[in-house]
Amino acid sequence: MDTKLKGDVAEQSAILQALKRGWGVLKAIGDRLPYDLVFDVHGILVKAQVKSAWYYGPAESHLTDNRRTKTNRRVMVREAYTAADFDFALVFVEEHELFYVFPVDVFIAYAGQIYLVESDKRQRKPRSAEYREAWDLISTWAARRETRVRSPVKVGKASGGGNPEPSSGKRAGEGVET
Repeated sequence: MDTKLKGDVAEQSAILQALKRGWGVLKAIGDRLPYDLVFDVHGILVKAQVKSAWYYGPAESHLTDNRRTKTNRRVMVREAYTAADFDFALVFVEEHELFYVFPVDVFIAYAGQIYLVESDKRQRKPRSAEYREAWDLISTWAARRETRVRSPVKVGKASGGGNPEPSSGKRAGEGVET
């Protein structure tokens, strides 16, 4: 299976997971944006970058690149994502039909590649293990954003001190020189 098809399978699997959770899903048109999907989690929009992992035999683990790959017919360029590019990275491990759900700051903190170990033979779990099927991180993040965005306003009271004009820092009666 070529990489574009693997990416399409990963995206469709992420859409299915979101729909099962009752979230709305918006899909980016084209591949110019740094994210692939947007989830509507109870009115809060969450940008997601979807990646597909591949099996890497020498390390007996799955591997994904945490950089953006831009290509044209002659050149392939990789560049790092930034914290403003998306909110979560979803890494699909097709052989196990599961996702690793990384907050953007965790995802971009890795150095180029992320090893995902799906073996019980290890004595200690890798740090990526806590993000295995961690879909609740998205719900929790959206809930925190919702409470920050929607501040309560007392019914019958104006929420700006009653003055609809922006404050210039001058007292009433003071003019502005022109």
